[in-house]
Amino acid sequence: MSRLSIITSNRAQETVERLYKDLERRIVSSPPGLCPIDLTSSFVKMGHAQSCGKCVPCRIGLGQLINMLEDVLDERAELSTIDLIEKTARAIYYSADCAIGYEAANMVLKGIEGFREDFEEHILRGRCIGGLEQAIPCVSTCPAGVDIPGYIALIKEGRYADAIRLIRKDNPMVYTCALICEHPCETRCRRNMVDNAVNIRGLKRYAVENAGEVPIPERAPLTGKKVAIIGAGPSGLSAAYYLALMGHDVEIFEQRKQLGGMLRYGIPSYRLPREILDKEIETILSAGIKVHTGITVGKHISVSELRDEFDAIYIAIGAHTDKKIDIEGKEEGDVVSAIEILRKKEDKEPIDFKDKEIVVIGGGNVAMDVARTSVRLGAKKVTVVYRRRKVDMTAMEEEVEGAIAEGIKIMDLSVPHRVEKDKDNKIVALWVKPQLIGRIYTDRPNPEDAESEAIRIPCDVLITAVGQGI
Repeated sequence: MSRLSIITSNRAQETVERLYKDLERRIVSSPPGLCPIDLTSSFVKMGHAQSCGKCVPCRIGLGQLINMLEDVLDERAELSTIDLIEKTARAIYYSADCAIGYEAANMVLKGIEGFREDFEEHILRGRCIGGLEQAIPCVSTCPAGVDIPGYIALIKEGRYADAIRLIRKDNPMVYTCALICEHPCETRCRRNMVDNAVNIRGLKRYAVENAGEVPIPERAPLTGKKVAIIGAGPSGLSAAYYLALMGHDVEIFEQRKQLGGMLRYGIPSYRLPREILDKEIETILSAGIKVHTGITVGKHISVSELRDEFDAIYIAIGAHTDKKIDIEGKEEGDVVSAIEILRKKEDKEPIDFKDKEIVVIGGGNVAMDVARTSVRLGAKKVTVVYRRRKVDMTAMEEEVEGAIAEGIKIMDLSVPHRVEKDKDNKIVALWVKPQLIGRIYTDRPNPEDAESEAIRIPCDVLITAVGQGI
């Protein structure tokens, strides 16, 4: 009779796993100027040197990976080599007997996923995309390219107003970003190699809240040029601000009654207080910008008329349309978009969620925003349905934790299957199919149908938050 054996990780295994986790942090925190293929090859060589030789995937497979990576670096490879490297690494990942093999292979997979363009550039032109310059990691990953080390140094010296002035050189909406920015800069912070990233967004907020009133710079001499901005969201407002400071006459045309775009109509006030948003918009407009609200270009004024009156037109209309989702039994009007709910809430239009059961489909920040807004509108129960695991959600971790703290149920690994209606053709439930974690081709696994019955979720209002478009 067979006996049950429980095998725990030995000390050597745990040490190797910790070593690879440390190396993984170093890869993430490494400056963009370093060659990612060379870096990956070095780590695979280290793993190969540690191999005990008892399993073929580790000893032989890692050796083959090293040869192919060297071919890429030495311009001996073809584009098809990338697929062969990926296929080999995946085979090692699933068949190696210990962490030395599968962790080394996983690094190769992550390297190809994140730096495929670098692989292609090496093969086609024999060079890295990033060149030899050593970009500052946090600055290079900031969408606005803000001088993060610069303003942190100013904060250290207590020069909070100067820190705000420095940030405004690249981003005029300082307080707004200090509250809602997803801080990608922190993912590449070099401090991750020691413990955790510097709280960059928190430092920005500290500077804003201690700087007091910081006037904008003086405008440059007038150029006599006129620029029309279509849309008053973050892009339109930022463009208007910098163009006005350059000395151009700027006019904004906005179809809604208030300025802010998705900052106002897509982000709830509990995350971005409206008095803060209004104050930042007021500061931007103080550069001498004219505003026309309630104007739809193409209806109230044509593009041809704008071309005749202005020297340039900047189009910043934003992504205000929702992506559709196909569910069995769903008809036109059955599903409400998250963007529509958030817009109605901001415009103070009536939304009847009192004592109703709400189901939200999606796993991003907008899904969390509309779910938490539903709670504030008096919903009896709110359920978020997501096809992957909770850990795979694209929403910020603090938003997911906030939703759970407010009593919202996260039903992960569930795919919408069909809509159930009553005799009056009203939605009464959403049926979902349970999922299993499938193969991991990227950082997030692809879900697969589980062999189990569909689950019924009572539902009065079905909301989708699965992406936006123009």
